[in-house]
Amino acid sequence: MHLISLVAQLVSDAERLQHQYEFLSYGLTAAWVILVIYVLMLVARERKLKREIASLRAMLEEKKG
Repeated sequence: MHLISLVAQLVSDAERLQHQYEFLSYGLTAAWVILVIYVLMLVARERKLKREIASLRAMLEEKKG
């Protein structure tokens, strides 16, 4: 009888851990998605700033020339 309760406890613990790992995987996936979105936003901002700098340089050259 003791062996049956031990096995039942182990199965219960395994199910609980599996459930916790499921939430962990969801959290890690969400973190990666947020990180990728953030990096893409930074890349877009960098491109916009480079275009603005090129535009300002062109305006400065026109003013000098």
